[in-house]
Amino acid sequence: MRVCWKLALLLGLACSSDDKVAAVAEPGVPTPLEPSVLDQTSATRMRDIVEALAADDMGGRVPGSFGHLASMSLIVDEMADIGLEPIGLEGDYVYPFAATPRDDFLQINEDGSIEVAQAEVAYDVVGRLPGSNPEKAGDHILVMAHYDHLGVDESGNVYNGAFDNAAGVAVALEVARLLMIEPPEHSVIFLISDEEESGLDGAREWLSDSTVPRDQIVYGMSVDPVGRPSLPDYWPALIIGAERSPELIASWREMSQWNELPTLFLNRELVPVFASDQDELYKLDPPIPGFWFVNPGFSFYHTVHDTAETIDYRIMKANVRFLANAITASDSDPDAYTFNGNVPLDAEAAQGVKDLILGLRSSDALTVSEREYADFVLEKCDEAIAANDLSVVGNVEGFSLAVAYFVMFELGEAHPGPIPPPFPDE
Repeated sequence: MRVCWKLALLLGLACSSDDKVAAVAEPGVPTPLEPSVLDQTSATRMRDIVEALAADDMGGRVPGSFGHLASMSLIVDEMADIGLEPIGLEGDYVYPFAATPRDDFLQINEDGSIEVAQAEVAYDVVGRLPGSNPEKAGDHILVMAHYDHLGVDESGNVYNGAFDNAAGVAVALEVARLLMIEPPEHSVIFLISDEEESGLDGAREWLSDSTVPRDQIVYGMSVDPVGRPSLPDYWPALIIGAERSPELIASWREMSQWNELPTLFLNRELVPVFASDQDELYKLDPPIPGFWFVNPGFSFYHTVHDTAETIDYRIMKANVRFLANAITASDSDPDAYTFNGNVPLDAEAAQGVKDLILGLRSSDALTVSEREYADFVLEKCDEAIAANDLSVVGNVEGFSLAVAYFVMFELGEAHPGPIPPPFPDE
């Protein structure tokens, strides 16, 4: 996930019982996939992928480095092992494109020397799970997760990028494994993109000249980043941007009953300095509906402490089971989803913020000052809901940035939870 730190700083963001989780799935609610399929979700398999991609030997997966190429090869091997159909270029999984020159990313070479990252070619990795119904196999849902990261710092310390976004890659591949057991009627594309950190380049490159006709992509999602709790006793999943399609957000709200974690919906405009691959869907002509799937536990985001041992695989398993169920149940009719690029910041947008803060407010971990700030935000949200207009809070961008900083960074850094988290039973 990319963030424009300069803008964030200019706007002054810094304004200020074990395993307790607010589960929303009711016991006995039938799911599209049988328990025998869902039970094959493997935390161990995902941990193996995260540990491999986020290993020090991978050097932070910055494009142009030996670790980056090794990561790409690992993902290719995983797709082949799953049995996905290669839909890169020339019958391969790999979709190469010209890399974007950068002078602010550093790579560590095999001899231990450090230099500005030298990338001439970047590589998306793309696989397709064909639909089981020949009449619907031409309809595709797109699942995206980026595998590139930031390289090393000037001292050679590795930005391992476990949360951002080795864990997202592991979730996407595990979803593919489950769906391969019992394929949905429609097809699913898994785009593991490169150069997301450089400006969403990999998603943009593939979408601009996709190896599947663009009008066959019904909607898409970006899984980035995932695998960390907001607080030790509160583990939400956020769906951001689905409001741009009324039909898409309605269906995912309904399907959220299958999530073992609280599922919250945020307006894309309320997370203004962050970006991920789904944003490239909105820029197409015509746009493709889509959303951003996130676990907002940013304790170690974009630091050298974002290591594999910080990932909570209980959350990862819940993510996989939910996404596999929802993708299976999704309407794949190309005419099912409209796109609205100008969604007002109304009561529904304010309610999304309120729902998130209420969940956080329920935590036993918060300090007195954190509760006071949460109460302040809730008061402002209630004013906006009553007025059906978020602008009553004043500077909407400044307000949303301050709330985002509080939720994503202040709380996570203050309450990171146990490292490593307990590992789930298989």
